[in-house]
Amino acid sequence: MPNAAGPSPAAERAIALIKDEHRAIARILGAMQAWISRTRESASHRNVELFDAMLRYIENVPDRLHHPKEDGVLFSALLSRTSAAQTLIRRLEWDHAHGGALLYALHGSFHAFSYGTANGLNQLATAVDEFAEFYWDHMRREEVQLLPLAIAHLTADDWQSVASAFGDNTDPLFGGELAAEYRRLYECIAEWTPAPLKSYLEEAAPRAGSQ
Repeated sequence: MPNAAGPSPAAERAIALIKDEHRAIARILGAMQAWISRTRESASHRNVELFDAMLRYIENVPDRLHHPKEDGVLFSALLSRTSAAQTLIRRLEWDHAHGGALLYALHGSFHAFSYGTANGLNQLATAVDEFAEFYWDHMRREEVQLLPLAIAHLTADDWQSVASAFGDNTDPLFGGELAAEYRRLYECIAEWTPAPLKSYLEEAAPRAGSQ
């Protein structure tokens, strides 16, 4: 049964892990927007390699690491406990499936910008903003609506499964090697990011959980 006294230690750990992954994605999105602003200020700040690394992170981490754990463990556990979650989870699953179209547009805009297409930076800026708003809204919906519902209905055993899924990077189902690869990529992005942009890797984080 769910713990009426409050979240169990396993629930607290699972929620912290989920939010940590959200924060990493949010920081990259904020840094991408800051990169656009800095590039507008001066062509000398144009670092295509840095943006390409950030785009690779956004293209791969959510779909290959984060979403499978939500779909396969968290969502399925909650659906087994309450029918009240059905509409919300269907919407979140729709987001997972259809975010690719915005990513495709973002990648195409970056490709066009890289090859000097007229008005390329404006097109890239629009694509970044559209994807960032979509994804921040998605993460906000999970944190503000889904997680409280999960706290109300999941058992301690359910939460232990969720925490294990998000915390055990050696689990072959979720690709421990991939997790390590993208963690290294994030660290490289942080290292390559110039000082004026580094603050965005932190300042963007609270947006995912804000009301």
